[in-house]
Amino acid sequence: MTGPTQIDYPRLMTERLVLRGWHDGDLDDYAAMVGDAEAARWTNPGGKPLSREEAWRHMAMVAGHWALRGYGLFAVEEKASGRVVGRVGAWYPDNWPGIELGWVLGPDARGKGYATEAGQACLQWMFETLGLERVISTIQPGNEASIAVAERLGQRFLEKGQIVGKPCLIYGIDRESR
Repeated sequence: MTGPTQIDYPRLMTERLVLRGWHDGDLDDYAAMVGDAEAARWTNPGGKPLSREEAWRHMAMVAGHWALRGYGLFAVEEKASGRVVGRVGAWYPDNWPGIELGWVLGPDARGKGYATEAGQACLQWMFETLGLERVISTIQPGNEASIAVAERLGQRFLEKGQIVGKPCLIYGIDRESR
């Protein structure tokens, strides 16, 4: 039996954040984030907070996306505290409408501009490193905070769509329009 496979995650730095790969020690912070009712309302299956056990499986899925696609959602670490306060990055599961820039923050990190700060770094990485021509974000109708982040990132409403059987708004930005 061989040891665990290490994924060579990129590391992005912003003024206040470190965007990095996932490790087992992130579970407490991740469980708090996906267990938060407001975050769950917009991002979790069924809109319900995840238990710690479900959070571990979900974090493993997020980390596994990197192994399958070569890119994925970063752990967002707050420099000042060293805590994981969110996730942001490229997301492209099967049957998705395009490669998505996704984000979610825990309750203590909202309202500080972290989603926009991390999103700007990820957009640059997605266009420059991944070589993408278009990046989308899928947002549930009524999620005004995420719509505002998408617009601050330069994304514009493209169309209404469906993901996982639920309606969504698809925002996007092209490399050339940045």
